[in-house]
Amino acid sequence: MKPDTTAIVLVDDNNDFLSNGGKLNLAVKSVLVGNDVINNMNDLMRAARKRGVLVIHVPIMFSPDYREMGDSPYGIFKVVKESGAFQRGTWGAAVAEVLETHDSDIVVEGKSSTCAFASTDLKDILDEHGIRTIALGGLLTNICIESTMRTAYDMGYEVYTLTDCAATVGEAAHNTAIEFDWPMLSKPVTHDEFVERLRDTLPTRMPGNGDSATSG
Repeated sequence: MKPDTTAIVLVDDNNDFLSNGGKLNLAVKSVLVGNDVINNMNDLMRAARKRGVLVIHVPIMFSPDYREMGDSPYGIFKVVKESGAFQRGTWGAAVAEVLETHDSDIVVEGKSSTCAFASTDLKDILDEHGIRTIALGGLLTNICIESTMRTAYDMGYEVYTLTDCAATVGEAAHNTAIEFDWPMLSKPVTHDEFVERLRDTLPTRMPGNGDSATSG
């Protein structure tokens, strides 16, 4: 794994999931708190940037009328629409304010499906930066991370999944995905284990100096 061809990709890391007051925060709160997910994400991003690893955020967002879902959404999209979450241009659709973002981070817009590749230019961005290894975190463990993981695996990327930088609705669903599904299509690791693999490498692409700042 080379830092200059590696990227952290945080999927659906929106305020509506991660921040207090988010429309779906309570649904995932137990896993967020139980696994210290937000602190782990921030630790991961700080360590990754020091080693020249690109950080990419892919928040999910929809039109106010949720037209992207079609006329009769069901499953997880039905839940999203009924909650009024992730409406484009609102606080809830933005990258979570509890995350320590940096001006060097890239925010990929346009995600309106379970897979981060499907309705965005994520692949073009990865190709532009020469990325061959991605480490996935975010939400939901068993839905959008898993969907993105499957696509990345089929595209030929080396895929790591960050077991303590992810959450979903309940520990059982979270643990089942990590135990049975993730190992088939990725290399599951904790954020500390992932950083350890980078520890002895020299950074070749460093973010700008200064304090963390929210990306736009």
